[in-house]
Amino acid sequence: MSSGMGQFTRAARGVLVGIALVVAGNLHGQKLVTPGYLFNSDPTCRELNGRFYLFTTQDPFTVQAERKNAFYKGMFAFHVLSTTDFDHWTDHGSILTSRDVTWDTGNALWDGDAGIPANGQFYSYAPYRINSASEQNYGIFDIGVLTADNPLGPYKDALGGPMATPDGHPLEGLSPWVVYNDDHVPYLLWGAGDTSKNWVKMARLAPDMTHLAESPRDVAVPKKDACGRLDYFESPLLFEIGKKWYFTYVVYKEDKGPGCEPKGSYIDYTVADSMFGPFDGPIHHLIYPFGDGDESMQQGVCSYKGKLFIAYHVPYDNGQLLRAQIATSEFTDATQDHHRQVAVTALTVLSDGTLQPIYPSRDQGVGTPGVSILTLDAFAPRREAIEFHARMNAWDEAGVNGEYQMMMGDGGYLQYNNLDFGEGAKSFHVEISSDNPTMRNGALEIHLDNPAGKLVGKIMVESTGGRMNYRTLTTDVASQARGIHNLCLVARGNAAPTEQRLFNITSFGFTRNK
Repeated sequence: MSSGMGQFTRAARGVLVGIALVVAGNLHGQKLVTPGYLFNSDPTCRELNGRFYLFTTQDPFTVQAERKNAFYKGMFAFHVLSTTDFDHWTDHGSILTSRDVTWDTGNALWDGDAGIPANGQFYSYAPYRINSASEQNYGIFDIGVLTADNPLGPYKDALGGPMATPDGHPLEGLSPWVVYNDDHVPYLLWGAGDTSKNWVKMARLAPDMTHLAESPRDVAVPKKDACGRLDYFESPLLFEIGKKWYFTYVVYKEDKGPGCEPKGSYIDYTVADSMFGPFDGPIHHLIYPFGDGDESMQQGVCSYKGKLFIAYHVPYDNGQLLRAQIATSEFTDATQDHHRQVAVTALTVLSDGTLQPIYPSRDQGVGTPGVSILTLDAFAPRREAIEFHARMNAWDEAGVNGEYQMMMGDGGYLQYNNLDFGEGAKSFHVEISSDNPTMRNGALEIHLDNPAGKLVGKIMVESTGGRMNYRTLTTDVASQARGIHNLCLVARGNAAPTEQRLFNITSFGFTRNK
């Protein structure tokens, strides 16, 4: 118990230091959506029912639980956040994950889009890695299509396999994006599913939104810059302003010496009269690199309340969120990489039709500078257990498909700050496993505000016969679970002295009191 309390104390101290510095740093610098907490990347956005929805991939996982992401193989889920004022954000949890298809073999889930309304439901286009996760490379990806009854999910695989071209081949690709022509006919735009290739394709979608209605056509994009460096690299995104079509994309510029622009990751764009291009006109910078720009950027563009906005990610270790801020936390390993966070800012069209450049190190974003207040939706379809704000006597380990599970010892707890229960919760569900045959009186208690706070529910836990033999358990929740509270999940039970682990938690959620 004393070592667990020491663990909690060091972690809490690191989190508090990190939050204090993030707030101070953001007063006159870049505004991030989830500063000091959740890692998110590859953003897209759209307006739905009067709210601004931000869809992102997730790097593993939070500042309190930073885990390896070499070759971006640790990316597990799509998240969605929403706001009406860009200051107060709601995190709606994981809306689809690597678990949600059966045909990927590499676990990783990369940049796609979700929340696309059509046919009375919502669609997501998601690239899944199809080569083994054991391979030390960036992988090859096929695009799947998933559907849900609302933009928050949960999303289900619509085809039971990847999308296909009309000749029957799996649809290899990354960065799928739905763009509508002037007659509101949907087209799917995507880039190469192998990062060693640098092409862009487009095809009209069938009315069911799950199939291509034509063979893919090549989109002509910039190949080289003035110094002979590769220009288009990835993340094709196309939108219309007036009668012009703007094609934006990610560029990685290597150092070529005097006379060439600095190395780094840029968001560039070029303009054409047709959505089909060719996009071979003058190249403009839209977003400049942050620092030396060694880490990637990626972008999403949308309209909200008649104004244009762009979301983009920057590296977590970017000169503003220094690792020194959490040096006292044992959850961070300096060898870990590829962790990013998202900013949202206005997209301004200048009088000559060009877009006002954005410099991330000076971008204060939209809303109030330095203010990002995050609330967790208690009714998210899936809340990852590893997304805790504080823990004691709880440890993490990798699960089956890229998720992590929290190993709970007696008296151990996980705390999640600012859960919004609205008008009240009816029930609680949790995915649990246990391979401890000596466990007796195993239970998971649900407390509000702190580990000794109001007990609103309790689930008895028995061995499931294996660390990854998962079962979903449910219980009713007391009426006090309403409004905004911290949530504490507390483990109880007895076991042999040699068995520190009672059971494991991967994810949880609540249902509404209707």
